Amino acid sequence: MTKPVNEAEQHKSWLAAVAQERDKAAFAQLFRHFAPRLLSHARRQLGNDALAQEMVQETMTKVWLKANLYHADKGRVSTWVFTVARNVSYDMMRRAQARPEHPSSEDLYLEPASESELEGDAMDQPILRQQLEQFCRHLPPKQQQVVTMIYFEDRSHQEVADALGVPLGTVKSRLRLALNRIRELLDDPH
Repeated sequence: MTKPVNEAEQHKSWLAAVAQERDKAAFAQLFRHFAPRLLSHARRQLGNDALAQEMVQETMTKVWLKANLYHADKGRVSTWVFTVARNVSYDMMRRAQARPEHPSSEDLYLEPASESELEGDAMDQPILRQQLEQFCRHLPPKQQQVVTMIYFEDRSHQEVADALGVPLGTVKSRLRLALNRIRELLDDPH
């Protein structure tokens, strides 16, 4: 009798089959597992069902195409899939910037991906960049420094930690606090 495989190991197995053999059955399993979770997350983030469904489709397409980029030693499959989703959200946000609108707090609340998975920077758009610069002026200096290095200097979390001589967790905590503060500023109409 074989021992049942835990969920995380099953995800790795499916993703490996997609990466190595372009296994459609394994991809279908990944899709069945992650699509509903991504859809729920995207609905909360985007506030629009059509955009949420589009994000899920784009994310899962990228999972199929880029399965070989996943490295088990860098994290769980679920973390990688949601990082791909975050990048897709960035892309969607950039496309939406063609319309001159004030970004919603959910757009800026997304955490940046690692350097190996980051395909584009949400700060490419001058309007969004200017708005983020304005919000950064309201942050404590250490949080402002982290946001500047990650979003404007395009550095990875680890590069920022090394440059500042602080643990990686400290960089992530400062970034999380900064993004929470920016979210509060976005939600405050004054």
